[in-house]
Amino acid sequence: MSAPEKLPRHSPENIANDPDSRSVQWTLQLKKYFGFDLDDTLHGFRKASAAASLAVFEAVQQQSGISIETLKATYTEILRSKTASAFTEGKTSTEYRRDRFERLLQAHGLETSDTILERLLNIYKNSLQAALELKPGALSLLQTLKRLDKKIIVITEGPQDAQEWTVQELGIAPYIDILVTTNEVGKSKVDGLFSIVLEKYDINAGDIVYVGDNEARDVVPARSEGLLSVLYDERGETRLDKVDGLRVESLGKLEDILST
Repeated sequence: MSAPEKLPRHSPENIANDPDSRSVQWTLQLKKYFGFDLDDTLHGFRKASAAASLAVFEAVQQQSGISIETLKATYTEILRSKTASAFTEGKTSTEYRRDRFERLLQAHGLETSDTILERLLNIYKNSLQAALELKPGALSLLQTLKRLDKKIIVITEGPQDAQEWTVQELGIAPYIDILVTTNEVGKSKVDGLFSIVLEKYDINAGDIVYVGDNEARDVVPARSEGLLSVLYDERGETRLDKVDGLRVESLGKLEDILST
């Protein structure tokens, strides 16, 4: 007789029987608010923005003959220098993108007329729209949270208009009770955004759990303000052994924990 199949440690069956997992489950179920980062937590922003940027590079290459590799290297440097403030200046997404594309063209001695820039902006936005995709399990998790009568708050970096557009395009706007961006508040996550959000919406730090994919910019600053934090780590393993070191490899795992 073959040996019985071993269940994953954090399968629903094992969550019910594991004391550490049960403790985490009870802690999570008591939270009134579930906070999420947006980019690369609820949807694959890096993949979508890379596809949109590539479409722009291809358009520039066709007109200039400059290689895509060269354009990509230049654009990477522009992004590194222009996004360090985490979009706290209050500009619109169009203003940010226009500035980046203008700098890209200028770096290679190319024309930067309004007509050309508008064309690149349209190419980027249309390509981004086509590439937007929710992370696996995101929609189901949000639906489960609403069934459990939880409030959902998205706290994210980026221009306010772009993030509002993104959640609409992804079809998850109806599930989100509050959307806050660094652009709206004028503070990055590492510079006090979480404390401002708690005060503005009269949320007790003990009533919210925050899920994000970046330990330095999501988990650490949220935890420093007293929020329970969960690292969404697609390349790691789910870990529920300590409440102060939670991580999940998929949003489906988080849903399992809540609904078991």
